[in-house]
This record gives sequence, structure tokens and C-alpha cells, in this order.
Amino acid sequence: MVGVGASGFTTSPGGGAPLLGRERELEVLRDLIDGIGTGGGTLVLRGDAGVGKSTLLEATRTYATQQRVAVLTATGSQLECRLAFGGLHQLLHPFLQDRDRLPDLQRSALDVAFGMGDGETPDVFLVGMATLGLLTTGNRKTPLLLVVDDAHWLDRSSLEVLAFVGRRLEMESVVLLFAVRTGEASVLDQARLPEVEVPGLNDGASRALLEVIGAGLLDDLKAQVLTQAAGNPLALIELPATVASLTPMGGWQPLPLSARLEAAFAARLDDLDHDVRTLLLLAAICEGDLGDLTRAAEDLLDKSIYLSDWMRAAATGLGTLDATRFRFRHPLMRSAVNQATAEAERRRAHAALARAFEGDLNKSVWHRAAAVDGADDDVADELVESAEVALARGAPDIAFAALERGAALTTDRDRRALRTVRAGQLAVQLGRPDLSVPLLRAALKLGLPPSQAVNTAFDLETLTGGWSGAAAIPRFADIAEDLAASGDNDGALQTIYDVAARAFWGPLDDSTRQRVSAIVADLDVAADDPVRLGSMGLIDPVQRGQELIELAARITPVDVVDANDLLALGMGANAVWADNLSLPFLRSSVSAYRAEGRLGRLGQALVYEAWADLHTGAVKMAITGAAEASSLSREAHNVRYVLAADLAHAIAAGQLGDEKTAERLISEAEAVLLPMGATPLLCLVALARGRTALAADRPGEAYADLLRIFNPTDAAYQPFVRGWALADLADAATRSEGDTDLVQRHLDTWREIATRTEAPHLQVQLAYADALLADDHDAEEGFRRAMTAGAVGWPYYTARAQLAYGEWLRRQHRDVDARGPLREAAQVFDALGQRAHADRALRELRASGVRSRQHDTDAWTELSPQELQIAQLAAEGLSNREIGERLYLSHRTVGTHLYNLFPKLGVTSRAQLRGALGASLDP
Repeated sequence: MVGVGASGFTTSPGGGAPLLGRERELEVLRDLIDGIGTGGGTLVLRGDAGVGKSTLLEATRTYATQQRVAVLTATGSQLECRLAFGGLHQLLHPFLQDRDRLPDLQRSALDVAFGMGDGETPDVFLVGMATLGLLTTGNRKTPLLLVVDDAHWLDRSSLEVLAFVGRRLEMESVVLLFAVRTGEASVLDQARLPEVEVPGLNDGASRALLEVIGAGLLDDLKAQVLTQAAGNPLALIELPATVASLTPMGGWQPLPLSARLEAAFAARLDDLDHDVRTLLLLAAICEGDLGDLTRAAEDLLDKSIYLSDWMRAAATGLGTLDATRFRFRHPLMRSAVNQATAEAERRRAHAALARAFEGDLNKSVWHRAAAVDGADDDVADELVESAEVALARGAPDIAFAALERGAALTTDRDRRALRTVRAGQLAVQLGRPDLSVPLLRAALKLGLPPSQAVNTAFDLETLTGGWSGAAAIPRFADIAEDLAASGDNDGALQTIYDVAARAFWGPLDDSTRQRVSAIVADLDVAADDPVRLGSMGLIDPVQRGQELIELAARITPVDVVDANDLLALGMGANAVWADNLSLPFLRSSVSAYRAEGRLGRLGQALVYEAWADLHTGAVKMAITGAAEASSLSREAHNVRYVLAADLAHAIAAGQLGDEKTAERLISEAEAVLLPMGATPLLCLVALARGRTALAADRPGEAYADLLRIFNPTDAAYQPFVRGWALADLADAATRSEGDTDLVQRHLDTWREIATRTEAPHLQVQLAYADALLADDHDAEEGFRRAMTAGAVGWPYYTARAQLAYGEWLRRQHRDVDARGPLREAAQVFDALGQRAHADRALRELRASGVRSRQHDTDAWTELSPQELQIAQLAAEGLSNREIGERLYLSHRTVGTHLYNLFPKLGVTSRAQLRGALGASLDP
């Protein structure tokens, strides 16, 4: 049993009852505070109402203060959860004077988010970087504890930011603690933060606490309290005051404990006069400033209210009073007051509060909305206005709530439909299909304009049926034609572009595909418009590939200003098997999104960049890009991009020889995808398995996996991704007992496509595959053509051809001739990070008679993807601060990573990093 410690860490706030039965939780919290000088972290305390989470937080605050740790606190409330970034502002308020030290973009984002300035709508993650900067930069040397109680009632935007920050505190002198009620949904449920479940007290601790609180109770009443409390400390403290009025065999109802506690608290209201009950009701509805509550009370009661009146409210034991606020001692007490009040009386209280907050739209409008009985267009209009303000401040969660409520209060059917669909679209953006699906369905039922109805139906198909929507694309084509006919060519192009990626991946029939691409081709827009080129490449890569390649080759990234246009060009070139053309645009889009702080879009661009790096063999770049893409896409709730990034990471890990990581990532992605049904992303699972098996020298397995992508009856079939696997399929077939005649037929089909499109990725693969499948008479010439085909921009395929050529020469007993191509291949594979291929080349080189020692594992392969990325950037000459701004880390975290990775690489300075990382090829 825990006693009262000398430090006060084991006592409850105010030096009252000891914290009994909390040894485990206290030890975890104490360790966090004790270790804060060398590194911080984040912890979520999760438990039932009244279980003691707040008490643990308060004890930790006291202990941290004694250890000279600065403390910032915030508490969620059901009112402020509708204020954009209200929780974050509450927490950061003491540090806001330091925001001038932040980079301009971050400072501006924070100012807009807090309504302290005008500017572009900030990305929530840019606000996160600004928050991280405030907490970790400057001259502050004192460790910092952040405490967020009732975090489930914080506004979503604030929680998104704090979760973002919480994942980046491991190497900072900052600890972030959340308390969350079990069963209350919040962002923290999917935040991947460490958690501690706070259970009820065991029997011994419960009895000990009851002896302190209810010493005067009869034994049978104590037994009843113990039974009803079920280890809940709040119940053990509060129920004795109520149970004493019951008979020993009292008539407790079989209700949940929280309901029983609310009933116990509500029972205290029966003997209170009307004025005190009114004050408690106003405070329960709005735990705000005492002055605001007093104005509302005077309005409602038509009399003057004094501090003595609030002291009578505090005397009920339900709350505490200080100079500026009345606070309930526990959220269940506030809830009990609300539940015990008639609905009409609550509406009158909300109306009084709305008048008290006159002039503050964000606060007053919610009270007006709660005060109305039925529809009210004036209030609905104000809610929509409030939603626009929230959107401008980068708080789509607040905008969603306002639009949803505003739609419900709107009388006109058409306006209600438009507001409902917009709320549903915001729910999609927030990653909440449970909210978006019913709203989108309701909007369709109410009736939407034709173009919006098609978009909404398409969104519904995607949300409810995996990756679907091919059947809806003709309807988008109809809309685009109508827009073009009316002269809105840009609108028509955007309409098609919105579904272009789905057209690439989805099972679209050829006639529809050609019809849609013809619409794009005929639009009155510039031929080299990036969105036009991206749309054509994604929709119809076979028929439009040559045009895209010719036009894209005339454009450089410096000719394109907008990050979205750069991404469109990169996606289009990637779709037509021209990754060497796509990479410059993708890299530029990544840089632009970084500079703009648009992390959601950055994650998407990084996914495409990672796959383009894989196609060109640049494993070192692919593994860092894929890992970062997965992390950012997970934070942005882009599930499919997370899966695509993880599968790219799996292939890169396999090429590095890390088969364990590769198989884990593949299996995890497959487990998410299979329940979705026939999703096209299953082709990437088959591709990842095939390439991993091939790298692990299991060509038979690789052949079986890769062949699935070419089989129209298989769930992994994908018509265009087949073009990514031609070389691998030929490699697997020739190194196993694969059906080379079947492979040749597939290659012949793709030879026609390569001729039509002039796609370089297809051409280098076919040259390589032809050499592998040639008979001995033609093989040597075939290998020479293959090595030449990849000479410009495709070093990976040149090296593969050299390796295969060296192996063929050895089979012809020409060991001396084999050494040159094998040595060159090993060097290129090393530079690209292709460890599996490099090891194979070195084995062949030793077998040819060269005295080459066994290749030691490169030191950089021991680094995590993030460490490797930091090392690469440092090797390029970037400072810690510049690296941190690129990777959304603090400069201290970057410095700690470098300190930790130097010994792994065997270096002592940044100047040695480039040599330790080895030469690197960027196709």
C-alpha cells in the first residue's frame, strides 16, 4: 500500500487522502519526470470516469514542480471543444510571446489558427511544427511538463496538433500527459501514443480509502458502498454521503456506475434554492469566466448576483471557486446538473448565455443553436458563418460541427442539402466515415445539383465499398462535357482530374477510358498544362503515353510554379512508365509541399516519389521516402497512401536483405486490404512479395507471386502495374522452372505498348528480359543491347544486365570476361543501396576467380530510415535546424539523432558522413 511520501508525490491534491493502490501508475509517471533531463515522451492515461486520472495528473504536476520542471496545463470542456484551437491556445498561452522566434511560415500559421492575424488557411501540421518550435526552441533550459486533462473534450484540431507534437518528444526535455475517459472517442484513439490503463482500485486499497472517507459509516453501509463503487475512487469518496440515507438493503438500481454517481450528485440539488440551482446550471453549460456567467445569471434571474451567491454554489460541494472561475470538482458533477434540469430551462439558460457572449460569434452562436426549439434559419446562417471562420483558421472539425448543426436548423430543402453534403465532405477530410456516410446519403436523399450528386455518389461508393467508382466515371465524363460546352474548360479538366487516379487503378473498360481521355485532349487548355498531362497519363497511359512523354520532356520543374501541378506531372509520367521523367517533378513537388507546410499532400507526393525511386532502383532514397510518407499519411488519416508507402518500404527492405521487415510490412498491409474486397492495391502486395522473394533468391516463389499480377482472374491483377514487373517476371522465370513461353507472350503484348508509348521503363525492362530469354547464340548481343538501353538514366537496369551477362559468361566458362561486368554491377548496386543484388554480383565475382573478401554489411544499413534520412541531409551540408524544418522535427531531436548515429557509422564528424554513406546514385 502506498503511503504519504516525503515528496508529496503519493498524496492526493491538497494533501488529503493518500493515493492508494496506484504504485504502478505512480512509478511510470515518476520515471518520466525523473528522466526528463535526457529525453521526454508522451503518455495517455485512459480510464473510466472517476477512476482517478485527474488525481494522478495533479500528483505528477506537484512532483514535477518540486523537481524544478515547468508545468503547462489545459483542460478539455464540452463548450470549448467547439472553439478552433481553443485547447491548444489554453496550453500555449504562456509561450505565445516567444512566437516571433519561429520561422515566418510557422508564426503566421499559429497567428491565423489563434485568430491573432490574417493569412492563408494553415495546415494543421504546420501549426504542429510551430507548437513544437515554441516548446523546444529558444533559450529555455528548464524541462517542461504539459498536462492535458479531459483530453477527449479538447477540440479535434488541438488534439491533432498535440498528437503530432507528442510523437516527436522522445529526445526533448518535454513530457506530455493526456487523461482520456474510456469510451469517449477522440483523435488519441489512433494516435499510436504510449498508454497506461488506469483501473479501479483493488479490494485492499478500496477498503483503506473508505476507512479514511467514511469512517463513521456502519459496516453494512460500508459493504454496500464497496459493492456499488467497484473500486472507483470517486464513488468511494462521494457515495458515503448518499448511502447513509438509504436502508442497509437499499434500493440501488442496476445502472452503470457513472449514472449512479450522477444520480447521487443530482440528489444534492433537491434542497437548493432556485438561484443557486440557476448558477450551477449556467456553470454546467459553460464553465467560463465568472463575469460572463454572472451577466447571464443576472439576465436570467432579473436581479443582481454577487460573489456571495457563487460562494453558496461552491458550498454545495459540487465545485470550487476562485477569483475568476467556478469549476466543478468532476465532470460527472457538471453532467448531473445538466441531466437534472428540464429541457426548457436549459434552453432559457443557453439563451441568456448567448446574450452574455454577444459580439463573440464563435461562443454565442452555439448557445443560440442550443436555445432554439425546431428550425431557425437565422441561427443556421450564423452557424455557417462560424464554419467559414473555423475553416479559415484551419479547424475543419469545428467547421464540420457548425455545418452539421446549421444544416439541421435550415428550413429550405435545397440549402439544407448543400449544407449537409458539405458537412459530409468535411467528415471525409477528417477521416470519419462513420459521420460522413450518413450525411452524404442524407444529402442525396434531399436532392443535390447533378454535378454534386455524381461527386457525392462517387464518394459514397469509395467510402462503403473499398476502392470502387469505375462505374461512376462516365457520369463525371458527362459533367465535364457539359462544363466544356458552357465554356468552363478549366472546370471540366478539374472534374476529370479528380477521378483520374481512380481511373488508373480501377477496372475501367477501354471504350470509357478512351472516351474520357478524348474529352481531356479536346479541352481548350494549353497542350502542356500539367493537370491536362497528368489526367491523360492516369486515364489512358497506353493511348496517351507518347504524347505525355514528348511534352513532359520539354518541361523542367522550374517552369512549373504550383506544387499541385508538379505532382500532377509527376503522377502522369509515373503512370506512363517514364519514371526518369517523373522524378524531377516529384522531387520538386515534395520540396514545395515541405516549404508550404502541407504535410497531407507531402505524404502523397512522397509515396509517388518512393515508387518512382523503386522503379529506377534507388533503394537508399526509396526507403527513406517511403518511411516518411507512411508516417505523414498516417497522421493525415490517408489510409491507402499509408498502405502504398508501407509496400514500397517493404520492397526496399527486401532489396536491402531485411526480409523480416519486408514480410511484416507486406502482411500488415494485406491484413488491411483483404477485408476491402477486390481492391487494386492487392497488386502491390503481390509485387512486393515477388520482388522480396526474388531478392532473397527464391525465384520460384517470386514467379508465382508476380504472375498473379498478369492473371485477369486473380484479385491481384492490374493492367498497368504489369508494366512495372516485366523484368522481375522474366528474371524469376529463368532462374526457376517458370513457364518461359507464357512469359514471352506477356512480353510480346508489352512490346507493342512500349513501341506505341516509347515509355523508357518498358524499353529497358524488355531489353533486359529479351536477353535473359534468348538462346545462347543470341544472348551476348542481347545483353549488350540491354546494357546500352539503360545507359542513360537507368543505371539499375544497366547493372542488372551486367550481372546477368557476367553470370552467362561464367556459364560459358569465360570467367575472365565475366569479371568486368560483374565488378561494375556490384559497384552500381552498392551506390543504389541494392544490397541483395550487390551480394549476388560479388558471389559471382569470387566464383570467377577474383579474390574478393565477403562483402561486409554497409554501416548505413544499420540505421533506421529516419536516421538514414538525417544522415543524408547532414552529408549534403544542411544544419540541424534546416534538417528539422524539412523533416518536421526539432533541431535538438536532429542533433540527438546525429549523436546516436555517428558511432553506428564509425565517424566522429559531419564531414565524414558522405564517405560513410557511400556513393549514391540519383537517377
